[in-house]
Parts: sequence; C-alpha cells; structure tokens
Amino acid sequence: MSAKLTQNISYLSLSQVANYIFPLITIPYITRVLGPENYAIVEFAAVFMLYLIAVVDYGFLNSATRQVAQNPHDSAHLSKVFSGVMQARLLLFLGALTAFSLLLLLVPKFSQNSLVLLLSAPVVIGMAIYPNFLFFGQQKAGVIALTNILVKGLSTALIFILIRDQSDFLWVNLLNGLSQIAISLFTIIYAFRSIPNLKLLAWNRQLVQFELKESFYLFISNFSSRIYGFLSIPMGLFLLNPLQLGIFAAASKLINVVQSVLFQPLHGALFPHLSQAYARGIEHYRQEHRKSLAWLSLITGLATIFLIVLAEFIIRILFSETYIEASPLLRIMAPMLAVGAFAHMYLQQGLIILKEDKAYMWVLISIGLSSILFNYFFIAGFGLNGAAYARLATEILLTIIASFAFKHKLKVHAAA
Repeated sequence: MSAKLTQNISYLSLSQVANYIFPLITIPYITRVLGPENYAIVEFAAVFMLYLIAVVDYGFLNSATRQVAQNPHDSAHLSKVFSGVMQARLLLFLGALTAFSLLLLLVPKFSQNSLVLLLSAPVVIGMAIYPNFLFFGQQKAGVIALTNILVKGLSTALIFILIRDQSDFLWVNLLNGLSQIAISLFTIIYAFRSIPNLKLLAWNRQLVQFELKESFYLFISNFSSRIYGFLSIPMGLFLLNPLQLGIFAAASKLINVVQSVLFQPLHGALFPHLSQAYARGIEHYRQEHRKSLAWLSLITGLATIFLIVLAEFIIRILFSETYIEASPLLRIMAPMLAVGAFAHMYLQQGLIILKEDKAYMWVLISIGLSSILFNYFFIAGFGLNGAAYARLATEILLTIIASFAFKHKLKVHAAA
C-alpha cells in the first residue's frame, strides 16, 4: 500500500474508533439504565433515522467523492460539485421530512413513539449538511477524524451527565444528533478555509439535476442496503415483544459497530485509491483489488472467531446479565463479518469503482426484497433466533450475487 493510502486508512480507523469506542463506553451504561424495553425503542428510532439519512445522502458519498477524486485541486470544479450536492440534499431533506410527518400521523406504532422519533431527527439535519465527500475525494481523512473525535467525546460526556434513569431514553438519540450537527458545521467551516476559492454557488437547477441523475442508481442501491442491513429492528417492533427486541437490538448493535469499524475506514481510504488504480488500467486495478481483499478477509476472519469464542463474555461485560440471551444471537451473526468482507470488496470497492452503478443497484434491490421475506419468515418461525438467522442469510445471499455480478463486469471491462 502507498504511504498516503496507509495514512488515510489510519486516520479513518482512528475516526471510527472514536465513533464506536465512545459508544462502547456508553452502551453498557445506557443499556443498564434504560433496560431492554426502552433500549429497543431508542434503537428503533435510530434505525428509522438511517432510512431518512439514506434519502438525504442519496448516494452522494460515493458519486460526489468519485467526482472530487477525479479533479481534487480545481476550485471551480469543486465548487460546482459542492453546490450541486448541498442544494440537492436540501430538496431531499424536505421530501424526507414530508414522508416522516405522514408516517407519524398514519402508522400507530410511529404515533405511539412520536416523541422519541422527533427527538432523533436532528441527526438527519447533521448528515444533510455534512461535506464529507470533499475530504474523502481529496484524501484528507485527518480532517474528518479530528473533528469526529472531539465531538464524539463531548457527546459521550453529555450522555453520562444527562441520562440518569429509564425516562431519559428520549434524549439519547438527540445528543447523538446534536453531535452530528456539530461535526458537520466544523467541517463546513474548515472546507471554506482550507480549499482555495471554494464557493457555495447560487441555486442552479442544472447542477442539482446532474447530481441527482449521477447518484440515482446509487441512491436506490444505498436505500436497499439499509433495508437488508437494518430491517430486523423495525420488523421486530411488529413481530417481537419489547424485551426480545431489546435483546436482539443489543447483539445487532454490536455487529453493526464491528462492521463499521472494519469497513468504513477502508471505504473512505481504499475507494479513492482503487479508483486511481482503475484509472491506470484494469490489470493494475485487479492486482490492487486482490491484495486488498486478501488483507480484509484475514482481518474479518480473525474478528469472526473472536466474537464466536467470547460471545457470552462480551455480552456480560458490555450489556450485563440482563442481556445474556443475546450471546447465541451474537454467535449466529458473527460470520457476517467474514462474509461481509467479500461483499464489500465486490460492491463498494468493485462495481461502484467500475462505474457499474446499475448492476450495483439491481444486486441490492434483489437483496433488499429478499431480506423482507427472510425477516418475516425467520422471525415469525423462529422468534428471537430467527432475527439473527435472517441477517446472516441475507449477508450470505448478498455475497453470492455480488460475486457473480462483479466477476462478470470485470471480464467485460478487461475485454473492452
């Protein structure tokens, strides 16, 4: 690996450590104070916000990063990308807000939990104004890492100060949302100060239309990925009792944390690296891709074994004896780490870099639809364990389909 790539992976790894070490400090406290039932509601609200964030981001993290990486030092180009994305996000936020309001009015489960959902919404605002694509595209990962660490530390302190009993479950997601807004404001200010002549241009319909069109397939793909990745929680709200949902949410949260620590730094740092490798030639890209997949599969394989062997110990330490039923769920879902390494390399570091956005979209649409069936039948048939089996089965199917799609498209590009 190049020195710059290694540096960016290190910065982004540090950022993800901040993202998830701080929550791992707070999760044992939150789960004990709130109890499984209230923790389930907090997680349900947090997961629902991820769907709204998927609408607001619309795939810009990939498409705009790709645009910036192609010409990272041209201020006029950067201003157009920045302005088009931020203006498009404003429109998407208004659309997401409308859909959110309708769900609160029309769906009883949402109406019953309307207050916690409303207090969870600031995180969507934070993501709408987050210019992370600028820094990912310029391979300046240290900027994001530093601001993230400072604000996550503040958020952690506020949770320990303000979350004191079960009724305080309302404030957990609000504190995280305010933290995201702070991160976004810091990075916007730094972007204008550090990128020469960066400007937010006047409203330009053509720029907005270009960015929306450029990211359309990625948006459908990302939204489908949120369906398959997190559907067990909202579906569990309807098919499991609150205690069961809280126990599953604890195990699922831990899997999500480990996946994010492993994959998000690599996505931010490896994506521009492999994009540049692809620009130098398909064979160079193929070699770099194979090396990266080998390293990632080794790391995730070791992480899988670690979780399987120490599942019960980890659950006791992090969540207390009250959540001990989450141990077998953690063992069931642990192989998702090793399997997910291949899915990540075939999709985010494969089809997207090859600019096969349509193929990427169809892979994830098929998986999103499959996950609905998996979750319904597994949870209805096997209850609590079924929720874990549904997540694992979905990840395995995703990897199989992604493997065929990536290898086929790679052959097409090599022959061109």
